[in-house]
Amino acid sequence: MSQTAVAIRYAKSLIQIANEKGILDAVYDDMRMVLVGCRKLKDLHALLVSPVVKTEKKVQVFKMIFSGNVNPTTEDFIILLAKKRRESYLEIIAVEFIAQYKEQKHIVTATVTTAIPLDEATRNNVLEILKKFYKTEVELLEKVDMQLIGGFIITVGSKQIDMSIQHQLMALRKDFNQSYILN
Repeated sequence: MSQTAVAIRYAKSLIQIANEKGILDAVYDDMRMVLVGCRKLKDLHALLVSPVVKTEKKVQVFKMIFSGNVNPTTEDFIILLAKKRRESYLEIIAVEFIAQYKEQKHIVTATVTTAIPLDEATRNNVLEILKKFYKTEVELLEKVDMQLIGGFIITVGSKQIDMSIQHQLMALRKDFNQSYILN
């Protein structure tokens, strides 16, 4: 079975349990934290994928890390993964859980890339426009890329609006090159 198929199954099961217990939002917050930990903490990542460390030791470490920091259901789930020797899938399960959660809650993720960080008023305006356009909740991720010079790029799924000065300069250069070739 592929990693993705395993992740989908486990994420779906965790969502189902969290829904039944009425703690879906708490588990979502936990899985976001777990994902950040998997990606940023090299020691945790090394522990998750290590075939040398015994399962009992991994369970002890997971209890020390997660006990009191996550919902007991999330902690039990992570320990279950270790006991089933599926702990190496934790990161991809967290990614899949977050995706399924957003799908269930009808949350759209939009990324806005600007040359400088957005101020609060602009951030709120962008959120309101996107909420009206998509008629749903919007999670706004912000990126800063100084190469844009100014303007913005908004990406939602496979759709992109590029109103950056960098893009406009490239388009202008292309137009000039085509004009020069034609003349």
